[in-house]
Amino acid sequence: MLATLGTSYDADLTQKSIPSIAFCEENVRLLDEFLSAIRNITELQSQQTRAVIDGDSDFARFDILLQLAQGRKDRAKYAWIAHVDAHGCCG
Repeated sequence: MLATLGTSYDADLTQKSIPSIAFCEENVRLLDEFLSAIRNITELQSQQTRAVIDGDSDFARFDILLQLAQGRKDRAKYAWIAHVDAHGCCG
């Protein structure tokens, strides 16, 4: 009986000391979309900066692309935040 109590106690201790980590594929997908949108904006800003440095007089062509990319980033950000709030998964 004493051995059984010790084994049960050890099992309870193990379960309490090792937290269960939930993996949420949707959280990962939405976060990837958000990060991808950020990378896209950064790349467009880099291209526009390069155009200005190179003396390209048509550097303003990036403005609409940056505006669209910013909208995409905002939508991705709020979708991710809404998922984390609704689902309760770690953000």
